[in-house]
Amino acid sequence: MADESEIRKLAMIGCGSMGGGMALLFAEHGISVSLNDPSEDTMDELIATANKDGLQDRLEKHGDYGGLCKSLDSPKVFVFSLPHGTVGDSVVEGLHPHLENGDIIIDASNENWQNTQRRQGKLVPQ
Repeated sequence: MADESEIRKLAMIGCGSMGGGMALLFAEHGISVSLNDPSEDTMDELIATANKDGLQDRLEKHGDYGGLCKSLDSPKVFVFSLPHGTVGDSVVEGLHPHLENGDIIIDASNENWQNTQRRQGKLVPQ
């Protein structure tokens, strides 16, 4: 298990302008970033930008939540950069089977706080 005070790997779910920018900033600070986005082209463009910036090997794309989660340390750290609405619900539903007690989700999305709280309730360990 990684030192709890140091994050070495994280997942960026949503790699558009905001999520892509955050992924590059994390990579610049030595964090390995596992990418997930419905658009493979968006992830490929982000990886190409990282390569131009000398950040090769710090970003890697994943098309499914199982592979994404296996690429992370424990506790797993996720950053959401998603559009408002039901997308966040779909992501939480897809991730849920792969989550363990202590995993961390940082919701950096443009979302109504009440929706975020509702999703938190779905993730409380039973």
